[in-house]
Amino acid sequence: MVSTMRHLMEDIIAQEEQKRRSELEVLQSQINPHFLYNTLDSVIWMTEAGRQEEAIQMVTSLARLFRISLSRGSSVIPLADELEHARHYMTIQKIRYKNRFTFDVQAGPEVEGLYTLKLIVQPLLENAIYHGLSAVEDDGHIRVTARRMDDRLVIDVEDDGMGMPPEVAAQLLEDYRPAVKTSGSGIGIRNVHRRIQLTFGKEYGLQVESEPDEGTRVRIILPVLDEGAAEPYRKEIKS
Repeated sequence: MVSTMRHLMEDIIAQEEQKRRSELEVLQSQINPHFLYNTLDSVIWMTEAGRQEEAIQMVTSLARLFRISLSRGSSVIPLADELEHARHYMTIQKIRYKNRFTFDVQAGPEVEGLYTLKLIVQPLLENAIYHGLSAVEDDGHIRVTARRMDDRLVIDVEDDGMGMPPEVAAQLLEDYRPAVKTSGSGIGIRNVHRRIQLTFGKEYGLQVESEPDEGTRVRIILPVLDEGAAEPYRKEIKS
């Protein structure tokens, strides 16, 4: 009887672990091809308009963006790759939006060599563009800042767009609300929040701060993972 109960408990644990992995795969698969279609469409009209240099720049950034997205099947990648992915994405969007906004990335030396769950910055950038800056008449600015705070890796994505009431921002991550989506990837803010928590635990995830006409800051909170500490997560997600 003891042996049977032990096997049953092991089966339950294995089933729960498989359920968690399956949910992670579903959340990751919600990236849809709209961004790719829109980018290639932009390349076509730029080429037809004689804007070959911009078309080449966009295709080059797109190729590098997808190279990082694949990451040899790993869902946990170096932070440097995640930030490079963000830069290539913003290069494409700046061309598409005719430089209506500026963008910069600041990463302290203390975070070089750390690892992160991949594809968590880009959806927040998309949200900043489509919901924060698209309705603003003046040119906007988006900043990504990565730094270490004690035993946490913190990545802030900030825009100076239209913002929202604090009570609305506070509800964006609640389970009963529909995920806030962008027209670019289809991944919502809450989707990113859930992926982080499924991978690393409930003490990690996103925080959203915003004020009307002041802009929005979405903070990503992750564990500090060097290459050695990241390896179990990489193996686990691949398996």
